[in-house]
Amino acid sequence: MIEPSGRFGTYVHFFIWALALVGFYLTSRYSLPLFHSIAGLFSVVIAGGVFVVAWNSRGFLENNYLLFLGIAYLFVGALDLLHTLAYGGMRVFPGFGADLPVQLGFAARGLESVSLCLAPLCLGRRLKPYAVFAGYILVFAVITLMIFVWPIFPLRQAAGPGLTALKHTADCLAGVILLGALALLWRRREEFDPEVLRLLLAAIALAAASELARTVFTGASDQSGVVVQLLKILSLFLIYQALIETGIRRPYNLLFRNLRLGETMVRQERDFADSLMETAQVMVLILDRQGRINRLNPAGERLTGYALAKVQGRLFWEVFPAPEAVDTMKEAFYHLIAGEVHQADEIDWVAQDGTRRLIAWSATAHIGEDGSVSHVIGTGIDITDRKGAEIRLQRLQAELAGQVQADKALTRELEVITGELDGFTAAVSRDLRSLLRWISGFCQALEDTGADRLDFRGRRYLRRLRRMIRQTGELTEALLEHARLARAAMQRQEIDLSDQAHTIAAALQRTAPGRRVEFIIGTNLKAEGDPAMLRWLLSNLLGNAWKFTETVPRAKIEFEALPATDGTRGFLVRDNRAGLAPNRGHGLFRTFHRLHAYRDFPGPDPGLATVKRIIQRHGGRVWAEIDLRQGATFYFTLPPPGQGSAAKPAGGDQPDSLTGLP
Repeated sequence: MIEPSGRFGTYVHFFIWALALVGFYLTSRYSLPLFHSIAGLFSVVIAGGVFVVAWNSRGFLENNYLLFLGIAYLFVGALDLLHTLAYGGMRVFPGFGADLPVQLGFAARGLESVSLCLAPLCLGRRLKPYAVFAGYILVFAVITLMIFVWPIFPLRQAAGPGLTALKHTADCLAGVILLGALALLWRRREEFDPEVLRLLLAAIALAAASELARTVFTGASDQSGVVVQLLKILSLFLIYQALIETGIRRPYNLLFRNLRLGETMVRQERDFADSLMETAQVMVLILDRQGRINRLNPAGERLTGYALAKVQGRLFWEVFPAPEAVDTMKEAFYHLIAGEVHQADEIDWVAQDGTRRLIAWSATAHIGEDGSVSHVIGTGIDITDRKGAEIRLQRLQAELAGQVQADKALTRELEVITGELDGFTAAVSRDLRSLLRWISGFCQALEDTGADRLDFRGRRYLRRLRRMIRQTGELTEALLEHARLARAAMQRQEIDLSDQAHTIAAALQRTAPGRRVEFIIGTNLKAEGDPAMLRWLLSNLLGNAWKFTETVPRAKIEFEALPATDGTRGFLVRDNRAGLAPNRGHGLFRTFHRLHAYRDFPGPDPGLATVKRIIQRHGGRVWAEIDLRQGATFYFTLPPPGQGSAAKPAGGDQPDSLTGLP
């Protein structure tokens, strides 16, 4: 049967209860004893219904208030039943006077009012239903013994003015207790749903109105008792409705709603799982307990060449694995069915066209509701290409290791050769110096002892020979210095180039105090590199500018910084030397390449080649710009402070020809 809902259901309930109240009223007009009997039994039925609903829905109730009332109304209904049976004419309890129904009625109303007052105290506390039930059994037993066995219950006296006064007092007391229950419930109103709270407040208010009506209508017509009884029935019905709303209708609505939501979530999860299988880029294979194929996603179809319709229901080890891998796959499958954990394997599979593919296979068991394995879900990734790449990489690594060993051997050989070259260089330097000293000495002796026997041409030849000997010595020293700087170990640290430039400029000024040369040196010029090499670098560049401005009346030499680019710091050394045509500077950084005649600018000239080598070892570049009228400018780059470890040597020599700014 479908219960009416919404506003229409409210109208139906109102109509039914209106008919019931009209029926009760007509019954009272026909026979008051019959009305009281039917009304009393109806109250007992409602009280019993309150208990049944509260007790059976105690797992759904949001708080303990209604459960406590449900237990209480079972015993209130029992007292109401005894009260109904104690009316005169029923002859259920012979031997008792007219005060028996009064006592039982007061006991029922008193127990109800006290229970309604105690119920709010159960909110927020753990309620033990069986302990409450046992407590009410004890209270019910004491009340019945006081009424039926012991003559100690109040209102136990003959009918008359005294009984009427006691009844008036008892009714007032019950009404006051109910008003207190109403106040306590209102204070804890946040514990209830608004609709349930309205039903409970109305029920307690009607119960209090019933008790106060008994006080007001004392001694009035018998129809006043009809009003009191109807108010009590309405109060019980509202409590019953509150229990139905809280314990049955809402929990079941929530249950059905959760079921619908669960069905929706299951459907969404199934659709989501299907979408994952359809869009997954790896093969997904679902098997039943026997190993038959249930599902194969599109990626698996593309990988194996089989359509799902052709392999569905077949044992998967009869379709996919290579013959030598069948036993391994079957063993792994049965281990999964037995509850063991499967480790990932690399298995050869055979596609429909006969192509063998290496598959990284992993599977897991899906446990059903009965605790046994219901399905096996496997995933596979084609690693054929990756495995081939790994093999090629291992081969290349082996070749590289062999090359490294060969390079190490070559390095050791070069170290031996370098050592021999160092020894040879030292020997040549020592022997050549000794030979030059001997030749120079004999020339000096010849000039001292035989000068009077030599003519002018002979003496000129002798002086030229001594000059060439001195030049050869200087070239030898320069060659040794060039070789030493090219092989020396570097010790990187931060260098103040400005301070070193000032020191070198002062030393140059002391060599020719009469020269007028203006030095312009930038401030705070710093770089990172080997101190000895960079000192030699600046000494050579500034010395080069000093030498080639010797014929300039007002010489000017500059050392400045360039804007930083590409993680390096640039510098320049500029002078206003005698003009040199650009087409004569193509060999500027070659070893011992001279751009001027020795008689014009004497001295060795390997310095710029060594400058280039030092700059390259520091990971920088060097280039020059020479103008016929404005002189020469040398540019070079070095790592800035803090980045020297990241600098790498230049990949190759820079062009020796002159170039402009980069």
